Amino acid sequence: MSEPDRLRLTAEDIAATDGRVTAPPVLSIGLADIPDAPPPVERRHGIQITAEDVAAFEPAGEAIIGPLEQQVLALVNAARAEHLPKWLGRGPLRWHPALADVARQHSADMLQRRYVAHVSPEGINVSRRLERAGISYLACGENIGVVYGPASHGERGIIEVQSAFMNQPRRLTNHRGNILNPVWTHVGIGVAYAPEGQLIVTQNFVATLTKPA
Repeated sequence: MSEPDRLRLTAEDIAATDGRVTAPPVLSIGLADIPDAPPPVERRHGIQITAEDVAAFEPAGEAIIGPLEQQVLALVNAARAEHLPKWLGRGPLRWHPALADVARQHSADMLQRRYVAHVSPEGINVSRRLERAGISYLACGENIGVVYGPASHGERGIIEVQSAFMNQPRRLTNHRGNILNPVWTHVGIGVAYAPEGQLIVTQNFVATLTKPA
């Protein structure tokens, strides 16, 4: 009999939650992760975006990113429907418009200012972004994934990011664990997409007792 598909909680998971926030390290999909791609460009410390990654940082508009965000939402809820035990009685995550605005603004800021991180250059993290937007929550989580090059194009980039998230180990505080965490009630998703070669996905999750505006 195969092992049941359940999350594993470790001491490292507990230490990483920082009270009520889960934000696993940014997941980056580059040329080395694309079959038959040229060798990856060597990078300096951390995740950096250079002219070799993107020819021009002209973000796609709402007509393109809106459907991509809804595709992410569908994939997140499909994963939860498949992997969460039915006895939990958890329906799909509800879309939180203000949360989506925060996620979209963070993705756009990362694309525009050429960084990829949970914390902005000014030191603003996910919990502060939500508080600045007036979003109340009991707990929150954030996933960030970035795809460079040919795999970033449109729907393919969305599928690449979600697949990479879900292929992670069964843990509470990585990207997969955030997607499957049964405490979440709402989600907001923000996509920033430069057709020349980069796609950033930010998934913000919250557990809240209040109904979003």
